[in-house]
Amino acid sequence: MRRMYAFIVIALLMLGVAPIQAQNSKANSPEVKFGVETAGVVQALQQSSESNTLPEIPVGFQSAVGNIFVNAKITDGLKVYFELYLSSKHHEGYVMDREGYVYLSKLPEQYNIFGINKIFRYVDLKAGAFEIDYGNWHLNRSDNGQVQNNPLIGNYIVDANTTEPGIEVIGHAGLFRGVVGVSTGTTTGDFKADRGFAVHGKLGINIPKKLDVAASVYNVDHSGNPTGYPNHGSYSALYAGNRSGSRYSAVLGGGPEAGQLAIGKGQKVTAYQFDAAFTLNPVHIYGMYGNSKDADINGSDPGTPVSEWNYFGGEAQWHLSPVFYLAGRYNQANAKTIAGTSSNATVNRIQAGFGFWFTQEVLLKLEYVNQQYKDFPAGYNGLPDIAGNPSFSGVLSEFSVKF
Repeated sequence: MRRMYAFIVIALLMLGVAPIQAQNSKANSPEVKFGVETAGVVQALQQSSESNTLPEIPVGFQSAVGNIFVNAKITDGLKVYFELYLSSKHHEGYVMDREGYVYLSKLPEQYNIFGINKIFRYVDLKAGAFEIDYGNWHLNRSDNGQVQNNPLIGNYIVDANTTEPGIEVIGHAGLFRGVVGVSTGTTTGDFKADRGFAVHGKLGINIPKKLDVAASVYNVDHSGNPTGYPNHGSYSALYAGNRSGSRYSAVLGGGPEAGQLAIGKGQKVTAYQFDAAFTLNPVHIYGMYGNSKDADINGSDPGTPVSEWNYFGGEAQWHLSPVFYLAGRYNQANAKTIAGTSSNATVNRIQAGFGFWFTQEVLLKLEYVNQQYKDFPAGYNGLPDIAGNPSFSGVLSEFSVKF
């Protein structure tokens, strides 16, 4: 039924695009942009551990994934955006909603009372269910079929990316940009007893095509929820709300998040992240550092065990020509405490590869990846043989189209 509903909506929008765009002679006339992004991956990965208990992974094709989006200008200063996953790691073969929000950058002239639009020269408003603006990596990460902003195939081990119902106030003045947002702190509407709100903020400086730096913070407290976490309580999904899943399949037990660390999936989370990117053609460099602390991983259940992680990474792209580039990335996550116990657990990932643009819409990537886990306690997140210092490595190729 979800698939039928989604395809009916898409068909109606496609039928409406031509007559709507034909009226675009006036600035306030509606406009509709419709797009599709799709990607497929073939992988040859192998995994091992000190106890040699992990099974062999055959070479194979991942399920294809895709996104469809509609960006509609209702009138000058008012836009509506929504996006669907045509298929994803979490819901293979099913159409699922992802984002849907209203973006206001200017009021219609009839509502410009007391010249309020002067404020909108520096402030925009965003409301709905959307990807919260935390950190800068989420702007470039591979998100299901939307992969062409990521120079490699996999994302970072710790991947701050979640969609939450809420509102953001976006400030912009010259090179400076700021964001303040309030949301449910979960991926859906939430009316459980004593749940909290999440707040996030971001400050940054952007010099287009040269320098982009930002600092972000996030805080949520759902620890007043009833007992029974996580089955009956609200929890943060800042690092665990990635509905598109991992770009690697079948490693360490498989599942949609294979190879990723879904940290901070608790009830009292405070996080911060610093991002910096520098471009000096033909080289682009990006780096980030972050910290996530869950001060009460079991919420209103007895005790207040803490889990805390630091994570960092950096990458470089070298554009050898307008259609070909090389890329490399290193990232790592380090545990300070896991469930209230001091820890030296680490995960590191090395990625290297290249991209070739057949056209502006068609991109082929090749990546080598090597990921290692060290000093994890037995049974961590149900990962098989995690105490045996497992690892995986191999090559992947990704073909993507956007139109």
